[in-house]
Amino acid sequence: MNNSLMVGYLQSWSSNVTFTQAAESGYNAIVLAFGEIDGSNIGIYDGFFAASHTPELLKEDISNAKRKGAKQILLSVGGANNTYNPGKTPSNELAKNIVSFLNEYGFTGIDFDLEIDGDGEYLDELCQALKNVEPSLVITAAPQLNQGAHETDLILVSAGNCRMYDQAVRNNRFDYLFIQAYNNQWPVINDTNETDVEFISNSFTNLTKNIPTETKIAIGEPADRQAAGTSIFTAPDVPNNIYQLIHDQYETICANPQFGGAMVWSINLDAQNEYKFVNALKGLLNS
Repeated sequence: MNNSLMVGYLQSWSSNVTFTQAAESGYNAIVLAFGEIDGSNIGIYDGFFAASHTPELLKEDISNAKRKGAKQILLSVGGANNTYNPGKTPSNELAKNIVSFLNEYGFTGIDFDLEIDGDGEYLDELCQALKNVEPSLVITAAPQLNQGAHETDLILVSAGNCRMYDQAVRNNRFDYLFIQAYNNQWPVINDTNETDVEFISNSFTNLTKNIPTETKIAIGEPADRQAAGTSIFTAPDVPNNIYQLIHDQYETICANPQFGGAMVWSINLDAQNEYKFVNALKGLLNS
């Protein structure tokens, strides 16, 4: 479990939680949501990260978070408002600009949280170009889940039925996949869906059949009810011990070689809820 991550997304626009505070709370992989790709230009959504609002403060915050135990500090692009707009920028040019920006601030990698019907071939080329520029760069993605008619296996989608990630996944471009196991009620595995806590282990086991073994899988859940429209927290009867049940689900899969940890949206919402999500998993992922 040395490579297992406790992943949390840190909202840029209204954050009162710093990277340092997130690391101190038990997150060893912190993802800034969101960065921005606009043509060949790289930046942060709306121009700054609210909790450390100048470039100097952000660099210092990231450095401090690493000293507090953060293994990975990632810049995420995409999201509901789509901050991933490379246009026709050559992938090699964009890769160099991305790596330069990440290195300037101290990020260890980039996350593609794409929620658009986009070009999967270009994404694959960009990931390859990124590794060519900086082989040690960590590249992750945060697909949503869907399921085709009469299919028993889950599929990774960026929006609806768009399988934008497939080519990059097949070519082993991603070190980790942070699976969004929420906001979609349709997939059913072993008679469970995203409102059932057992979907955590069932979806993980199903995904391992078709995702290359080199790619680590971290099933993601919302921090609480307000964090997602459909999830284990929106089930008709949410048990009082839901966070213990979440822990138990991850415990059933943590010995699998492809287990990459757990992901939560978001650290900010977890903080408002007394860090119940990360506290439930800290001991398991740090063991």
